[in-house]
Amino acid sequence: MFKNNKDSGGRKPEKKEILINIEPLETRVAVLESGRLDNFHIERQEDNRIVGSIFKGKIQNLEDGLQAAFVDIGLKKNAFIHYWDMIPEDAA
Repeated sequence: MFKNNKDSGGRKPEKKEILINIEPLETRVAVLESGRLDNFHIERQEDNRIVGSIFKGKIQNLEDGLQAAFVDIGLKKNAFIHYWDMIPEDAA
């Protein structure tokens, strides 16, 4: 769970959470913003798996609250990548 530290114009920063449920046949990911569902994704085993694959893409937006970026890799929805997965450990 990460908290958004951006200046929110005097408003209380929104709390963001990522919930992941992995089962043998499918993986479910939910993004909650201030306790409300913001995004939900299901990936089934029979679908073409893209998790762990390498893609070339363009960063569309950075989300400090999630410590992640959303990247256009040519699919319907932008891909999600954590900050710590963007920079190899040996480069840090």
